Amino acid sequence: MAAIIPNSVFYILSFFIPMILSLVGLPLLIRFMHKKGKYGIDIHKKEQPKVAEMGGTIILLSVIITSIILIFLVDNPQEKLTLGIFCLTLLIAGIIGIIDDLFRLSGMLKPLLLLIAAIPIIVSGLIVTGIFVPEPLLPFVGQTRLTIVYWILLPFVITVTSNSVNMLDVFNGTMATTSMIVLTFAFFANLIIFELNFQTLDLTYVLILMMIGTLLIFWIFNKYPAKVFAGDTGSLTVGAALGIIAILGRLEVVIIIAMIPFIMNAFGIISSVKGLFERGEMARPTKMTDDWKIESTGNPKAPITLVGLVIQKGPLHEKNIAKTFNILTLVSGVFALLTAVLIRLTMEGIL
Repeated sequence: MAAIIPNSVFYILSFFIPMILSLVGLPLLIRFMHKKGKYGIDIHKKEQPKVAEMGGTIILLSVIITSIILIFLVDNPQEKLTLGIFCLTLLIAGIIGIIDDLFRLSGMLKPLLLLIAAIPIIVSGLIVTGIFVPEPLLPFVGQTRLTIVYWILLPFVITVTSNSVNMLDVFNGTMATTSMIVLTFAFFANLIIFELNFQTLDLTYVLILMMIGTLLIFWIFNKYPAKVFAGDTGSLTVGAALGIIAILGRLEVVIIIAMIPFIMNAFGIISSVKGLFERGEMARPTKMTDDWKIESTGNPKAPITLVGLVIQKGPLHEKNIAKTFNILTLVSGVFALLTAVLIRLTMEGIL
């Protein structure tokens, strides 16, 4: 037995514990932030409401507390270590997010610091065999032999996924919904590729359920009109989770494809401004119309963003842009699922 409780119960706890913690923690954080004057102005609304900041702190705490509880509920040392790696990776990314929210790191320093978040997985991989497999699964190819290249690229995985999620967190609810969509498709992709065997505990499902549990509650408070913003604490934590799940679950290709909208947005920004900058350091790509829709500023110095592509034909309301983000992520998720099917067929020798 990998767990001291039935595996089905273990999966249920991994979903509901962070959900309950978030449900309790977010209202408390919202009141605390308003009391301390820590709020942001929701610039996409006529009323310019004051919205509590750093809601991602609760996402981070919920997942860390849940991970620690689950560590005590498994009796397999390697599974304890895997949960510990997940916990430490998110803790490092979350702390960097907290520092950024409080003191504002430069656009170049933040991704460099996020390389540190890969240290737990790298060190554990060097010491313990089997924590992760540095041989990504590809359609028509199967298990690759990119061991050396994989180790070189591994430190950048957390940085890329974290910053990609951070750059797309611009409207009410979008970070939570798009991330949950990616996680849901990753869950079913894992089911297709590796199946679900209740005789052994598959921690990939556990990690995904943990993130969906906390994000679902966060979305309730962050959806339009938002009562709390995630801040960089939240977006970097969620992005790091996607990266570490991809590595530990051997779902690298699947999650990359599911995250195509995130990656398109990040690539467009970085390539158009020719570097890494904070939002405040770049020309604004959008502005509000008289009827409070979002339209392009037309500034040639503004970065190319996914928002800019969505509103190309004309101004749109924030809610409509958020829906479009979700649709685009759903489409990329379907392609990720088809990729999982092709990987499974390749592994079975059919392709």
